[in-house]
Amino acid sequence: MSAIRHHSVHVEDLDVFVREAGDSTRPTLVCLPGYPSSTRAYVRLIDRLATDWHVVAIDYPGFGWSQPLPGTPTFDRLAAVTGATIDALGIEDYALYMFDFGAPVGFRIALRHDRRVRAIVTQNANAYTDGLGPGVAPLAAWWADEHAGRAAIDEFLSLAGTQAQWRAGARDVEHVDPDHALADQRVLDLPARAEYMRALLWDYQSNPPLYPDWQTWLRTRRPHLLAIWGGNDPFFVPAGALAYQRDVPAAEVVLLDTGHFALEEEADEIAARVGALLAATFA
Repeated sequence: MSAIRHHSVHVEDLDVFVREAGDSTRPTLVCLPGYPSSTRAYVRLIDRLATDWHVVAIDYPGFGWSQPLPGTPTFDRLAAVTGATIDALGIEDYALYMFDFGAPVGFRIALRHDRRVRAIVTQNANAYTDGLGPGVAPLAAWWADEHAGRAAIDEFLSLAGTQAQWRAGARDVEHVDPDHALADQRVLDLPARAEYMRALLWDYQSNPPLYPDWQTWLRTRRPHLLAIWGGNDPFFVPAGALAYQRDVPAAEVVLLDTGHFALEEEADEIAARVGALLAATFA
């Protein structure tokens, strides 16, 4: 495996954890994780890409090894700290790999960094109402009635809920490393962390109203774009991947026979496609 540097960057009074590998003079891929995962989920992808590219994966505040935000967390605040971390690392132009929560964080950053974002990889990272699948229905019910929907959200935050997310749509659940869910749950079980994550899940409803802004940026910028999705994902369904071609007609859309955490079963295929995108972008 490629050597991965594990370190923290002090940004806005927080220590933000970063996994970094590859030659920093080469083009950079910035990887943004999903919920409730950390950059640990990217280790296999980093290993496959770091020989040819500079790869950086950032734990959001309150995720993995990063310190939580003080007060109530929001996606605006996650994006502000994550964008500042990219700046603090001295990264100029780069490609973004977005998964799950990576879309609302990443598109907020893209609108701010604009032309610095040369390419987008969206792996089950949604920016269209078309992509909202049945797996998000408990969230929608909770947003509509906070009291009535609370039990489902509490289950979502439990070990069983975390395990279910990792396994969701997998071709074979034995391909999913069970240590991932245990590592994520250790973070969720820290003091006050479940309430922190619950606040972010509540704030997720702020994202669909921003979809038109993200789509306008895509139409205007027309970045190199790869939408490579686990086609069996119950949270963000394939229609969300195909929708990217409405705004970036040249986008490559690849649907894989796997689920939400597609890297667990398709790391080789995803790495090859991402490598080809980076080569075309930074030729």
